[in-house]
Amino acid sequence: MPDHVLTIFAHPDDAETMAGGSLLHLASAGARLTLCIVTDGDKGTDDETDSAAAVIARRRQEQARSAARLGAEVVYLGFEDGLVQPTLELRKALVRVIRQLRPDVILTHDPTVWFRHDVYINHPDHRAVGQAVLEAVYPAVKKPRTFPELLEREGLTPHVVREIWVGPTDHPNHWVDISRHLEDKIELICEHASQFPPEPTRAAFTRLAREAGAPAGLAAAESFRRLYQVRQTVRVLAGGGDAGVAPTGQ
Repeated sequence: MPDHVLTIFAHPDDAETMAGGSLLHLASAGARLTLCIVTDGDKGTDDETDSAAAVIARRRQEQARSAARLGAEVVYLGFEDGLVQPTLELRKALVRVIRQLRPDVILTHDPTVWFRHDVYINHPDHRAVGQAVLEAVYPAVKKPRTFPELLEREGLTPHVVREIWVGPTDHPNHWVDISRHLEDKIELICEHASQFPPEPTRAAFTRLAREAGAPAGLAAAESFRRLYQVRQTVRVLAGGGDAGVAPTGQ
């Protein structure tokens, strides 16, 4: 079980919708949780009279209530909602956060997913953040000469993130049984009341959990593509090891 889990998602509510049950499971097992949110979610309104400041304040309050349920800390990076690109600026910001927090596991978006359920075009911020996180994790976080000022001026030494879970994904290899936590996940999501009305949220996420769990024989699950990191990938490959079995990060 990891000691520290860092989520890096684009918007307030992304962590809860995509991995809320897994986060509840990890927290119940004693993991420390940090939620890194790349944007403030200021475009999250259909009301033309809403100001950006009002939307940001409302969504931060919602996120704070959800994080309190998880016992999680929250970090905002402040990039503009709806306009995120996988730039070097974002990559550097992510490397800084990851080296500061030094998590065992990172959860983030799967940047390869464009469509879901034939009714949803994946938000471009999701794809951009997922790409930027993976490009930060490897090779930038591991290499001292990438953004050397982070080491020289801020003392942020390289770090190996042991596991990265990306989702939702079309290529899952890891399932988390969230049967015990499904109701609590729905309540987490519904803390984001400006985005999720209770009844359709309950119906939708119950259905999604059932569908995610079916391939693994679980009543309710969240599924991820689980990636592993080691200090020298070549040693794993030279030994004929399967990346899915127990690299230690050493």
